[in-house]
Amino acid sequence: MSLENQFMLVQFAEAKQPEYREKKSEGYYEYGHKNDYPNYLVELFNKSAKHNAIIRNKVHYITGNGWTGDFKPNRSESLYDLSRKVSTDIEIFGGAYIEVIWGIGRVAEMWHIDYTKIRTNKDNTQFWYKEDWKDSRSKIEGIYPAFNPNVPEGKQILYVKEYRPDYRIYSLPGYYGALNWVESDIEVSKHVLGNAKTGFSASKLITLPNGEPSPEEQRVIHNKFKNTYTGSDGIKYMLSFVNDASRKPLVDDLGQSDLSREDFSIVDELIQTNIFSGHQVTTPSIFGIAVAGQLGTRTEMRDGYEIFKNTYVNSKQMFLETLFNDMSKYYQYTGEELKIIPTEPIGIEFSEATIVSVAPRDWIIEKLGIDMSKYQPQQFSEFDWSQFDGFGEPADRFNVWKKKQVFEDVELFADVTQLQSDILDLISKDKRITPEVIADTLKEDVGVVKRIIGTLTERGFLSVKETSIGEGIDENIIIERQLTEPLKDIVEKVKPKTTEFLIRYSYEWKQGFNNSDTPSSRPFCKYMMDKKRQGQMYSRSEIEQMSARLGYSVWDRLGGWYTEPGTNKHSISCRHEWKSNIVTRK
Repeated sequence: MSLENQFMLVQFAEAKQPEYREKKSEGYYEYGHKNDYPNYLVELFNKSAKHNAIIRNKVHYITGNGWTGDFKPNRSESLYDLSRKVSTDIEIFGGAYIEVIWGIGRVAEMWHIDYTKIRTNKDNTQFWYKEDWKDSRSKIEGIYPAFNPNVPEGKQILYVKEYRPDYRIYSLPGYYGALNWVESDIEVSKHVLGNAKTGFSASKLITLPNGEPSPEEQRVIHNKFKNTYTGSDGIKYMLSFVNDASRKPLVDDLGQSDLSREDFSIVDELIQTNIFSGHQVTTPSIFGIAVAGQLGTRTEMRDGYEIFKNTYVNSKQMFLETLFNDMSKYYQYTGEELKIIPTEPIGIEFSEATIVSVAPRDWIIEKLGIDMSKYQPQQFSEFDWSQFDGFGEPADRFNVWKKKQVFEDVELFADVTQLQSDILDLISKDKRITPEVIADTLKEDVGVVKRIIGTLTERGFLSVKETSIGEGIDENIIIERQLTEPLKDIVEKVKPKTTEFLIRYSYEWKQGFNNSDTPSSRPFCKYMMDKKRQGQMYSRSEIEQMSARLGYSVWDRLGGWYTEPGTNKHSISCRHEWKSNIVTRK
């Protein structure tokens, strides 16, 4: 037997990188070298203990203890069931697919679709379903259009994916930069199984000089050695057969394993640190992962959870809340606003002394059932409002594309490219169509339509001609707009970069109130509606910082709550509201 047949060389390669190839005969893009990249990500999730624990606990913290409201997305699942599946796919793949089934005039059901079973085209306008994409012989089982509320019929696919620079056809997971380390964790665990201890690796080489037996005879000899000289520590020898009758059987010492226990500790720590970094994990203990040298005290877990919640969980929950609140309107759902009920890490408890030492005074009064409105003036009388002066930006720094009361718009954040295409299509059919008629036809805000027409004109896609009819008071100006190129050519050029769009929040009067109501407003509202700050735009992060400094959530409670005397019923009694704005910087 030659050396070539006795030894095998194992080469370690870089973790799989996604590849995109168009299946021109079908129209979809393959995802991965063998069209199996999602399956590869699932395999990493199933086989790496650290990676698996982090993702499962991320989903636990994001989806919390369920939802407020009684919205039911389909006939057999709760919103909690659906959102856990969607959140799991987003954490593993960076995106998720939702099947939307239209009824008569409204959405009838939403169902989660396994991410591994869908492929799409370049612009995500069509989706192909197949149970096993690795089986090249099986047929496509269904082709569906993208979710489009302007065409409310049949089955459609809503593709939810997280933004990242150099946006691709398919989503990529947030931990993408740590893929090598996740795969290393799996490979090292295999190596540890056979080589971490001396007893699990070959430590003796036994040379038998009685010629080279047949493969069957070699197996018989090996079994005899194994039954005689091995035990619970495993096989500790290698057999070598040589054709040299003049030699005696030899037993050579192979020494220790290439990797000592110390080596494994260093490698494991390096892998663990990089997997944590890829997942934005600062406190492993809240994910049920023990780290040598760290006790994982309740205080450490509490602080770590707060950091993780503010830097990761909050934004994920906001995304899910916005998604399902917006989608619920297509069901014509009119119930309670949908919000995720937060959860806490298991085992974190606080003594009464700890609660009293850190909780805001008004929070304690509220829990005792005392009317908070009697105590708020005292709370705010000594508050230094100047510490909020650095928050917010003037509204005139932004172009506002859409304004809505938080969670009360019936549409998802519109794809501006589609809206631009629809506007161009209407103009191509009627060169004298007015922005007002366009807005009414497309059910859009007329201000948004005018801004888009202005942008298309500035970029040279529309030409404008004004014609005067009549004289004096009878004069009328007719505006005609024409496309400067064929519609299909323009559509390819007007696609916006998603990085240009931001969400900012403004603090505004509710309908029926105005600046004349300022003297009787609460201190926080007076500060926010001061002439210097009216019209300011705030990020959600800035709002959360305000909440942290005031000791209560100004996002949920705004200026304050009203407690019905003698009860524990609370309601927002402020005359203001947060409004969300989809904006771009000027």
